[in-house]
Amino acid sequence: MATNLKNIENFFEENINITVPASTNVSLYPKTPDEIIKKAKDLGIGIFPLDIYCVIKKIFSIKIYETDIGKDVSGFLEKIGNTWAIYVNRNESEYRKRFTLAHELGHYILHREIPNNSLAFRDQIFFRDENTSPQEKEANKFAANLLMPQDDFLKAIKDGDNTILKLADKFKLSTAAVRYRAYQLGLIKSY
Repeated sequence: MATNLKNIENFFEENINITVPASTNVSLYPKTPDEIIKKAKDLGIGIFPLDIYCVIKKIFSIKIYETDIGKDVSGFLEKIGNTWAIYVNRNESEYRKRFTLAHELGHYILHREIPNNSLAFRDQIFFRDENTSPQEKEANKFAANLLMPQDDFLKAIKDGDNTILKLADKFKLSTAAVRYRAYQLGLIKSY
């Protein structure tokens, strides 16, 4: 295999006038909410509301487990051998689980390769504390952007889904997640 790779590198260097870096770390996975939505659409995965279960399983090959993980834990991401798994609290509502899954996917995309990170991200209940770590804030923002894209969110409001409850029902998310997104977009002053 290594010989074949070296032959391919030599072919490109000799015939196309480019150099292939010795160590190439190319991710085949989408990295942004927009890229994920586009990939989901290409694969025929439902995008409104986004079928986050299918996205995680089909695009990222991450296993999902629903389990009783305690009252104060919504979910966590963990690496087991060479694979990743997301655990969500089975006692949460389906709407809450959707945000938890997107939040954990955010950790997978944004934080899994940060040096000195542990092999697991355990998350307390979201939106409860102003002292939330930067990584938790990033994962929350990622999840909100993925599950409630700005254009879709604003269009829903314009089309008459202009209360927190109506938006929560439309996007199949908790009212806390919808308030967070409205705050993030500057539509409300606090959440």
